[in-house]
Amino acid sequence: MAKTILFRTRLQEKEARLVEGMADRRRRTQYELYAYCADYFWNNYRGVFFADDQVAAEILQNAFIAFWENIERRSIYVEDGIVMGKDNKPLSSSILTYFMGIARYKYLEYVKGNIFCHNPESESERMTREEGIDPNKYIDNVYDPDESEIGEIVADIISQMSPQCNRILTKFYYEEQKLEAILEDMPTIASYDALKTKKNKCLKTLRESATEIHQRKLNA
Repeated sequence: MAKTILFRTRLQEKEARLVEGMADRRRRTQYELYAYCADYFWNNYRGVFFADDQVAAEILQNAFIAFWENIERRSIYVEDGIVMGKDNKPLSSSILTYFMGIARYKYLEYVKGNIFCHNPESESERMTREEGIDPNKYIDNVYDPDESEIGEIVADIISQMSPQCNRILTKFYYEEQKLEAILEDMPTIASYDALKTKKNKCLKTLRESATEIHQRKLNA
């Protein structure tokens, strides 16, 4: 069977070079990848979580270490110039989306022990209340310290989802955008109700996939 040829954009080529250089422990590339992630992090972290600069700096360091470890154990790797992830499939998003998924769960890990910095008015938490989840148990619903790897699993799954689901969940959970704002940025979706239905379907797929993978890891 002929091998499928995947065409790469300049961004994909750059990210593949960074991941591959990190895996090969090239010192200069390690610094370059850190700067690449850090620049994006500092430009976007206030839309991902509620934290002061000192806490954010700690989360950045912890997230980058976790990202590095994922590269070391080949949870994310390069094959034929393409960044690959779960189930040996190409990432459907930038490695920056993957990285910020890890950062969000490092934040939730921090909040678990420092509940005073929790922001109950964020958009995803408002929607969580609307969907019938007790806001006082929000952190327990999304993060369990005994299951810290779930954040990396979720980030990996989102990076592999369809472009539409990837975009919706990234904007909703990582960028904390309201559905109205997401709808304006996604003209292919006809209405608010259609977007909400699609978001719920994507979320259901995410939850089922994350639960299945996590249970499989526990039973391994």
